Amino acid sequence: MGRGKIEIKRIENATTRQVTFSKRRGGLLKKARELAILCDAELSVIIFSSTGKLFEYASSSMKDILERYSKCPERNPSSPLDVDLDNDYWNQEVARLKQKIEQLENTKRHMMGEELTSLTVKELQELERMTENGYNEIRARKESLLMEELEELRRKERELQDENTQLREQVEAVEGIGSHTLRSFTVLTEAPSPSETREPTTITPGAQAQDNLRDESDTSLQLR
Repeated sequence: MGRGKIEIKRIENATTRQVTFSKRRGGLLKKARELAILCDAELSVIIFSSTGKLFEYASSSMKDILERYSKCPERNPSSPLDVDLDNDYWNQEVARLKQKIEQLENTKRHMMGEELTSLTVKELQELERMTENGYNEIRARKESLLMEELEELRRKERELQDENTQLREQVEAVEGIGSHTLRSFTVLTEAPSPSETREPTTITPGAQAQDNLRDESDTSLQLR
């Protein structure tokens, strides 16, 4: 005797509902795996429980299957009613954007000081607040740029000072070498010339004999 037909409706008892979910979820995923293997089908199953827990199965890559599904031309074919609804939506969207553009253009003209006669006191106060905020933003940006330029000038000044110091040191080093060379040259020019140098006297043997005879004669005369 077979089981009686189960009425398909929401199970009110929470425990029974959870048990039934677990059993049928397992059976569904098992059937999906069998279908993929037996029929070489590419499929995926995504299940969210009543508590928000995710259960899924994919015969290959879930991402690839979902991407293929999103590109499938047979997915959700549009009916004439859907086309009309889409046209109405886009017409409303175009009208809304046109109105937004017109409002922005009016605001721009008002901020430029044009067409102010139609504005109320409240609108003028709001415009004044917006203008003041814009002015503060502009002034803050200008001050920031000026500080950046000033810092850049200070950096260049430090670089020029360093280069000037290096050049001064190089010039002083070159001047020191030139002064030393000049002093050496002055000492050399003050040395005695070769003509002023006393040459050694050369005595020949004959002259030496005559000097000896002269000395002996002088000695004899002194003895007498």
